[in-house]
Amino acid sequence: MPTLLLVRPENRQAADIALCTQYGWHALPFAPICIVPQTDECFRLPEKIAAAPAIFWVSPTAVEIAATHCSPKILGSLKTHIAVGKATAAALHAIGISEIHYSAIGNDSEAALALPIWQTLPHGATILLIRGQNGREMLPEKLRAQDFKVDYAEIYRREPKTLDWTSFQAAIPDAAWVTSSEMARELFVQVPPQISQKLKSLIYFTHHTRIADTLYALGAQKIYVIRQLSDMFTLFQAA
Repeated sequence: MPTLLLVRPENRQAADIALCTQYGWHALPFAPICIVPQTDECFRLPEKIAAAPAIFWVSPTAVEIAATHCSPKILGSLKTHIAVGKATAAALHAIGISEIHYSAIGNDSEAALALPIWQTLPHGATILLIRGQNGREMLPEKLRAQDFKVDYAEIYRREPKTLDWTSFQAAIPDAAWVTSSEMARELFVQVPPQISQKLKSLIYFTHHTRIADTLYALGAQKIYVIRQLSDMFTLFQAA
């Protein structure tokens, strides 16, 4: 049975593990970063939501953490909800928000910026970015350039998590699924020297060219950009 290394946050792994089981793969969860809610920011979230006519959600994790600190009435209030991509939109649907603006062809801030909703929002409107601490600044910079005001609700932070490399050696992974550049960097920071070459030789799959570029820079040799994890199993079946 082939093994897939899951390099993504623990709270996002369940669906991937189920897919691995469905396609006859063994999943090895291997998250080098853990997600920690920022309690103070979470408590301020209802006030910040009330003050902003539009909300930009950067990830399913942001949605799930917000939902534990805000009632459905607050989250589903008469706001414009914009999601960074399809998975984040699905998380919003799951908590009862029906009208969501998101790109059907992209899953990053660049794709979200191309949405027509920005042309219909009031001039000078405040956009609340619900995200993790120290997120990318490309989106807020572009929004300010369009004369929007930007507020932040950084409701979680990412902390390094020590990896169990004995489980890596015991499983001998065939491929890896990596969902962020930060995860990739921390993975390679922690790798012991005697395992480094094996880590570089894995077949890597990711959903974004930016992550692929990071993996190449870290020394990975075989990288494929796919839309979603299920595409990886299809590729292996066809090989």
